[in-house]
Amino acid sequence: MNFIINRLKNMSKEGLLGFILLAVIFGVGGFVVIARTVNTSPSQCATCHPDLVPLWASSQGHPSEKVTCYECHTKDVEVEINLLTYVRDLAVPERYSSDREHIEEHCLGCHDGIPMAETEHKQFIRINHKAHLSKELDYDGKMQMLSCLDCHRTIAHDYSLNPTSRPLMVGCFTGDCHVEDRNPDNCRRCHYQQMDMGEAFADKE
Repeated sequence: MNFIINRLKNMSKEGLLGFILLAVIFGVGGFVVIARTVNTSPSQCATCHPDLVPLWASSQGHPSEKVTCYECHTKDVEVEINLLTYVRDLAVPERYSSDREHIEEHCLGCHDGIPMAETEHKQFIRINHKAHLSKELDYDGKMQMLSCLDCHRTIAHDYSLNPTSRPLMVGCFTGDCHVEDRNPDNCRRCHYQQMDMGEAFADKE
């Protein structure tokens, strides 16, 4: 300790000023890193939402080590005249939201190409995202006003025994959706590869 004090005493004014500046930068930077880590940690969210965080951790839709509560629920920072407040909110986010419209924006932030994808074959299911998400008339002359969460509402918080990011088939037939497809002869319209129950569960044993 005395060695450091003696070195500081022997420094020139310029050297001492540079040392103080570096100390401030590292001190503030370290504080911001710690504050951001704590404020965006799922363990922080678990203090108020103890039931939801375990569901997110077991989610099959997003790897928990890459996508956390922060990526989906943090609110965008609004531009302010106070530059310090704006930078602070960027570095250490404090506002979160579970509103559908807000989360929808984050979905498209990572999956921006999905709304224009006409056909996607995923886990033995054929999905036309463009037909479901485009704000235009569908094949039956009805206006499509669907969002990501209409089908993928269980993407991170699934209460079922086997968590999945896939929509439940019963949701496809709710209301006026796919009325003409409600019969066993039209399974191949979405399930392009047929499987028997034994084959479907063979890999899980």
